Amino acid sequence: VDTTPSVISFIDAFYITLEVYSSYEVAGATAQDNYDGDVSNNIIVHNPVDTSKVGTYIITYDVSDASFNAATQVIRTVEIVDTTPPVITLIDASYITLEVHSSYEDAGATAQDNYDGDISNNIIVHNPVDTSKVGTYIITYDVSDASFNAATQVIRTVEIVDTTPPVITLIDASYITLEVHSSYEDAGATAQDNYDGDISNNIIVNNPVDTSTVGTYIITYDVSDASLNAATQVTRTVEIVDTTPPVITLIDASYITVEVHSTYEDPGANAQDNYDGDISNNIIVNNPVDTSKLGTYIITYDVSDATLN
Repeated sequence: VDTTPSVISFIDAFYITLEVYSSYEVAGATAQDNYDGDVSNNIIVHNPVDTSKVGTYIITYDVSDASFNAATQVIRTVEIVDTTPPVITLIDASYITLEVHSSYEDAGATAQDNYDGDISNNIIVHNPVDTSKVGTYIITYDVSDASFNAATQVIRTVEIVDTTPPVITLIDASYITLEVHSSYEDAGATAQDNYDGDISNNIIVNNPVDTSTVGTYIITYDVSDASLNAATQVTRTVEIVDTTPPVITLIDASYITVEVHSTYEDPGANAQDNYDGDISNNIIVNNPVDTSKLGTYIITYDVSDATLN
């Protein structure tokens, strides 16, 4: 009699790990019997492996010899695994620049997995963006599939900037006329910035006004905010003028009586100006006196300063 069962031997490993969706062709096994010899072709294989589904599958190998001696069943374990991480794709640009105080709604991202498909709803977003504060913010996007494969983190950089210059507003008029030698204290200006607020104290004033000298002076006002945005320069024009006429003062009396045929030499007059000073030499004298003829004569004295007063 033959009571000795055949022996089944694996071709290839008895435990195989495969990535989901990969192809798999079972390597099979051989069977050797003490009496019948090679009975490999008689092996009955049960192979439930489905590489499209993650899981652990058992392939069984059975054989009997001609005397119906059943070999000890041999099994091969095939584990279908998912080790491929999902891929995150940003919607919109990866670097965004926004003006401070503007509104921002993040466009988000999508996530696609080789096995789970669209897992965009599972994305964990960390969004620290604060549009009320200038700075650079990093938004992170993370996701894992059902097999706990973590995607490579994706980031979006959002830079909140301040590109709006401040505005300078004059206090008092932009054109001022002053009499020479008068006092002048500039009223100044205010500066308001969209981000820094009131920066009036940072205004740089260039004030060349000299009230002792007639002329037109330009006062300039400049300021920059903390982001170095320069305001449009504002100016004030101060015109120092001389509208005060000089004063003529007679030397000697204003009414003189002279005997006919006598000699008369006019003593003249002095002229003093508030700005030009002594301009006596500029006096124009009209002297019609004729001492050889009786009569009343009017001598006139006229003068103008350099400003034609």
